This record gives sequence, C-alpha cells and structure tokens, in this order.
Amino acid sequence: MHEKLEGPEPMYRQIADRIAARIEDGTYPPNSRVPSEAEICEQFNVSRRTVRSAYAILLERDLVVTSQGKGTYVKPPR
Repeated sequence: MHEKLEGPEPMYRQIADRIAARIEDGTYPPNSRVPSEAEICEQFNVSRRTVRSAYAILLERDLVVTSQGKGTYVKPPR
C-alpha cells in the first residue's frame, strides 16, 4: 500500500519529514537501518531521484549516515 503525499511542500521534503518524524518517535532507533531507496520508492510511489533528494535532506540535518553498499542508518545521539 502506498502512503499519500499531499500539500504544497515538494514530495522529497515530505518524505524527509516523515522519515525524520519516525526517527524522532523511535520507529527507527539509533543505529538502525532506514528503508532502502527502493523500499521508499515503493512505499510512496515516487522516483529514486525523489528519494535521493529526501535522503540528502536527512544527511544535511545530521540524522542519518550512509555506508556504501550497506545502506542508510540512523545516527546515534551525540
């Protein structure tokens, strides 16, 4: 089932905000892997480019860290 994206905000920002909220509420705890780009593409019915833009925002906000070939993980609190 696809999650709906609505409103004036760009889709990539809405996705980044939803993932950030899930990090903050503990759905994705520190050091856990967040869904892959492909999984997010399927979940929101968007392109990989949109997901990469969303993940770039999460990296910019210092919420996640990426490991090439392994995935994207929630950054532990400082």
